Amino acid sequence: MSGLDTIRRLTKPVPFRHTAYAAIIGPTAIAVLTTQTCGYADGDGWGRRNYWVDAAIDVDEFDRRAWDRQPRNAGLFGRLMIDTSLANAPSVAALRGKSPSKVNLSLEILGRRVDGFHEIRSVVLGVGLFDELDIASTDDGSIELTCDDPALPTDDTNLVVQAALALKRHCGTPDHGARIRLTKRIPVAAGLGGGSGNAAVALQALNRLWGTGLDDDALRSIGASIGSDVPLFFAMPSSMVGGRGEEVTPVELAWSGWVLLVFAGVAVSTADVYRAWRAGDRSVAVADRAERLLLARSAAEVGALCVNELEPAIFRVAPIVGELHKAVQRAGAGHARISGAGQTAYVLFDDPEEAGALRRKLDECGVGVGACVVRTLNVPGV
Repeated sequence: MSGLDTIRRLTKPVPFRHTAYAAIIGPTAIAVLTTQTCGYADGDGWGRRNYWVDAAIDVDEFDRRAWDRQPRNAGLFGRLMIDTSLANAPSVAALRGKSPSKVNLSLEILGRRVDGFHEIRSVVLGVGLFDELDIASTDDGSIELTCDDPALPTDDTNLVVQAALALKRHCGTPDHGARIRLTKRIPVAAGLGGGSGNAAVALQALNRLWGTGLDDDALRSIGASIGSDVPLFFAMPSSMVGGRGEEVTPVELAWSGWVLLVFAGVAVSTADVYRAWRAGDRSVAVADRAERLLLARSAAEVGALCVNELEPAIFRVAPIVGELHKAVQRAGAGHARISGAGQTAYVLFDDPEEAGALRRKLDECGVGVGACVVRTLNVPGV
């Protein structure tokens, strides 16, 4: 598909300084964005205007020879393809990024720290439920966020705005601005890291758009200052997490498969859950649990090792989540767990048909307010 086949005019054109091309790899396609002063056809013949060209190209149809010549270090929001044949190394003016979600395969609470946070140990796996961010750079110093979910705040209480402001402060660049459109698919306060992933994508995209030149370690540190879960999204698809969440080590899991996510339909406050946690909520210790999780090769093996020591506190704070958990277990998912400090029950599967069958059964029984089957991200091409 040609980018010009889907060309559309910006209603409020951004004053782009350079012609630029960017390609972002998603789960099944490459989204191509370009800001270009180019020819267009109208009643008066050919003219020259600024356009935003947005095309979807099937991965199998993409020119991989050209792709192989491009840099690989564009970060979580996707790989950038800069047309290096253009003069003066043109800059990118807009990006589209997909923000993934996560499940905690294990979440052990080691105790309360002197700074008030809790020391944790967790194995985290990325899964294919995505939010999407469209980000355009401006030079008016303002950060403007819009969202398709009217219930989600778009002021400086949103982690995306906090991430942009934190990056500006860190780099001392008050004139840098951005217009950001957030399309939500990940439920809010669900234990899936939706807001934290949004912030990580915003940091990496704006670092590129603004040319601030920070490496992932610096961006991860900025992320940690606004949310404990933000750093883990710099280590997708899977990681070992420690400290209060800021200590992140990428790891490889032997297992990959499918995850059924079931939503209770209630936002759960992470702060309330941690305040409700008691030392007696700890589970029976399993020697080398994390290491065994990494080596397990089937959904049954992984599921048997999964644990969330916040579950008792979650069920005290939000009893409806406890009811959901029991209902999913009664439906045949003995290894169902709750992810993070949220409302989402998850079940692991090797076979997507089995996952779909349980989803339909839960739907017929009226369990939860919704469910979906997603792929784990530790699979090439996802």
